[in-house]
Amino acid sequence: MRSTGTGQDETGTEAGSEQRSIQSVVIGFRLIAALEAAGGPAPLKELAAAAGMPPSRAHAYLASLRAVGLVTQDGDGGRYDLGPRALSLGLAALGRLDVRDAALDAMRRFRDETGESVHLSVWSGQSPVIVARLDGRRNVSLAIRLGFALPLDRSASGRVFLAFLPEAEATEAGRNMRPAIEAARRSGIAITDGLLNAGFAAISVPVFNHAGDLAAALTTLGAAGHLDIAPDGRTAAQLRLAGQAASAALGYGLGRGQPAAR
Repeated sequence: MRSTGTGQDETGTEAGSEQRSIQSVVIGFRLIAALEAAGGPAPLKELAAAAGMPPSRAHAYLASLRAVGLVTQDGDGGRYDLGPRALSLGLAALGRLDVRDAALDAMRRFRDETGESVHLSVWSGQSPVIVARLDGRRNVSLAIRLGFALPLDRSASGRVFLAFLPEAEATEAGRNMRPAIEAARRSGIAITDGLLNAGFAAISVPVFNHAGDLAAALTTLGAAGHLDIAPDGRTAAQLRLAGQAASAALGYGLGRGQPAAR
């Protein structure tokens, strides 16, 4: 059989089959998207209407999606819902989100709106380590180095980790700072003034991942007397919003995960 020069034979069978396969993926995803938008189990007719196809066609596609675990059905002729395979794919995608990339937009907004510097720290196994920073408009003489390990007891970032890490991760320093840690846990914010570096103050908030576990701490640092460290002040409020935005970018709230109780 002769080639037409367009990547298919005279009947168009190969290219036509490929095109049908691509269309099948698109149509199948329309049904998955309809299930997602439904917010819970939904009947065939409702899903078919949302996906813009006859119920008979939707039924055939849903049967294939059931076969691979992307969709479940409650008994014969019952409602459809997202299946375990859809959940595992979603969790796999969330688990691959990089905390630094997820937090950068929130960090930029905080810096642009307040003019203050901000840095992100993650848990190294023993202490928080700075992995990203953005300088503010003010010239802060204290250098914030990437890779710097922050002390748990004398830094605002450290106190956030002591407050929200599992109990098994706590150190003797944490056990000796119960009141401060409990206050940080209740308020969702840690503030230090001159503890780590004389003449400098810091505010830190937690960043949670999709499972509700602590993923990082967002911290702003500035000269004492210039940085507004009031817990209900504008800077603290903006930092809380940044922490919430970074958490949302990591999927926090999608799986209804909440910080683990201590």
